[in-house]
Amino acid sequence: MTVREWVYESEITGRSTFSYAEISSALPSYSKAGLSTELSRLTRAGVIASVHKGFYVTIPTRYKATGIVPPLYYIDSMFRYLEKPYYVSLLSAAQLYGAAHQKPLVSFVTTVLPRMRTSKAKNPYMFWVYRKHIPDGCLIRERKGEWGTFRCSSPELTALELVQYEHLAGGLNNVATVLAELVESIDFSSKEMASLFSAITSRTIQRTGYLIEEVLGEAETAKALYDAYKQYGARMEWATLSLSCKASDCRMNKKWKIRINYDVEVDDL
Repeated sequence: MTVREWVYESEITGRSTFSYAEISSALPSYSKAGLSTELSRLTRAGVIASVHKGFYVTIPTRYKATGIVPPLYYIDSMFRYLEKPYYVSLLSAAQLYGAAHQKPLVSFVTTVLPRMRTSKAKNPYMFWVYRKHIPDGCLIRERKGEWGTFRCSSPELTALELVQYEHLAGGLNNVATVLAELVESIDFSSKEMASLFSAITSRTIQRTGYLIEEVLGEAETAKALYDAYKQYGARMEWATLSLSCKASDCRMNKKWKIRINYDVEVDDL
């Protein structure tokens, strides 16, 4: 059996991804150099794509014109190959909940430290975000994709992480615009709030609460967040709204203990 035949047979039997180790084991007659040469030929021909070192995805017919396979198509298989926990996050997760003001150019995926050695040239369509630990409980949900299921952050975790990582999400104006659409999916009255608050910084919760209440005018959602955080027992300390602006001579919001050092503007939806 040739490499092309093995790839084709794998695809028609329902396997859209494979590792170098898998195909090497299945085709022992090929030398290391010979196998690498054949895989390179199939890559140039647009049959497969190398999306991580030692990991390949068969390019479905509908993506052959561009040769670009969306990361959500293979993300679960890739992270099982890497043996690392993960979840789709930030703007990519918001898009899954219908809060896609502008379609992100990359797929945001969060995993755990230490950082992976990744190549932007090999896979420029995946942006890696790192945490020390993956949150527990229903903060991470399973979604059905084109090829199986994948993991993504809940609407509540997505909202808070968008604020915490505003620099990755296009700044506060874009974050607030996305939150305006995402807020319909958020439920801060659930029983998982303790897990949520333990996974997010206090200042992020304060900034999110301020944005939801004062910028978006969603008083009910903001109240649910405020009440849950008070019940959690955490103490609020004064924090700035924007992490990239100076905080001298600015207005104060006493409820959320926010120094308003930036005027947030929400785009028309």
